[in-house]
Amino acid sequence: MSIDQSSIPKLDWRYRVVTTIIKDAKLPSGKIAKAGSSASVTTVIKHGRKTLSIGDPSATALYLSQSHKSYTQAIQNHPFVNELPATEENELSARVYDYLECIMTSVLFAFSSLEAFANEEIPEDLIHEAQRRQSGIHVAYQKHSVERYVSLDEKLSIILPKAKGKPSPKGLNVWTEFVILRRLRDRLVHLKSLDRAHSKADNLYPKSIWSELLAPNQPNFPLIVKNMMLHFFDENNSHHWLRNCPF
Repeated sequence: MSIDQSSIPKLDWRYRVVTTIIKDAKLPSGKIAKAGSSASVTTVIKHGRKTLSIGDPSATALYLSQSHKSYTQAIQNHPFVNELPATEENELSARVYDYLECIMTSVLFAFSSLEAFANEEIPEDLIHEAQRRQSGIHVAYQKHSVERYVSLDEKLSIILPKAKGKPSPKGLNVWTEFVILRRLRDRLVHLKSLDRAHSKADNLYPKSIWSELLAPNQPNFPLIVKNMMLHFFDENNSHHWLRNCPF
């Protein structure tokens, strides 16, 4: 039976699972949950004698939310998009550092969100056959091995399309944008000397990572990730957190 999503009360979009109870049900606590009421998976956390019961969070949504918050804050403080008052170099540098922290956070959390999404969407009974590059031996990966050993590119372009019955995103605009995100994330995680290059007499404007991050036309990193996720779902047939994502 299909669920009328409009009947579900508005809960925080970062819940991992939210649905509507179709008929009255008795809960483990003994209470009765009425038909039409909302239900979610609960997780209980214990620290010493204290306990905390919360809706089971979506790691994907938490990462995506942080990426969006950081991206929004970064753009609001972008030194080339928003005119900054004339200040001494020390104060201007501090403002730029604040921006760089935010835009880097957005990039890293956006990519982490996509990694979490890909791993979560792999079916539990998946068997992925592949050939090892060096030995040429054919191997059959189960889900836990795919999560660990298969690249995100392969998960998004081969494994999830097969699992979801969707075309590969490769060749589409959403893939082009993903590659931009992935390359920038890789540069940030594995910083090289060229990425940290500073101005010199013979090279006043080096193509450093800072130069790229300070370009006025920054891609919307969290939106790139959200669009990639939406590629694998039909309209209104996705997760609670993805349907209710506020951007």
